[in-house]
Amino acid sequence: MKKHVFNLTFTLWHLAASSHAAVILADDFGDAVKTSSPATFGSWNTVSGINTPASSLTFVTAGDTAASIDDGSELSFHNNAANPGMIDVNYNMTSGGWRTSINLVLDGSTSSIDLTSISLDMRLTNGSGASQTTGSKSGRMTLELVGSSSGVLGTIDPGNSSYPTVDYTRVLDLSALPTLDTSESYTINISALGTGFGHHKALDALSLEGDISAIPEPSTLLLGGFGLVVLLRRRRA
Repeated sequence: MKKHVFNLTFTLWHLAASSHAAVILADDFGDAVKTSSPATFGSWNTVSGINTPASSLTFVTAGDTAASIDDGSELSFHNNAANPGMIDVNYNMTSGGWRTSINLVLDGSTSSIDLTSISLDMRLTNGSGASQTTGSKSGRMTLELVGSSSGVLGTIDPGNSSYPTVDYTRVLDLSALPTLDTSESYTINISALGTGFGHHKALDALSLEGDISAIPEPSTLLLGGFGLVVLLRRRRA
């Protein structure tokens, strides 16, 4: 009897708190202002399951590694008229690349988030911010997840690969990272790294995706509890 009651209770809770796939955070930086550091923009295009992060991004030197402990000095931007809808960081990949960070804090309606992927639209640029060629160059985008109390929770680093075109998209699989919950806040450190002939990388758009589990509404839990009481009464009758 107790086993059946437990199974029913767990099932009701699971249904009430079931997850759904969503875009957690996204922007195309079409209104980015790059005259000083950090780069600012009007607002994030999409925010789901988290408190809205600051509408700005600071870029620092990465030291050719994904590790947050190597954060360096703030970087400036080309602000090239040819790149109005992207953040064209003024730093050569042969000097170590750049890193930017975004804070993730679950909002009051979310119990947990399982990150699944991040898509990063990029452009290769030269020392003036104009489009760069792809020959004799390779690189990678990495992501590091840091908990406010747990420290580094995981790093996604797919390794170097060639650039297919001047404008390209990197998609990182984040499914191996631990679940985000309400026990702490989080930071994702996104790094652009590269080797070969000199080149810069501009960030054109970002889309972070995951499975969101919502905190069950009181009415849903009440309905589930009522159903459980009815079932128990029927079993006793």
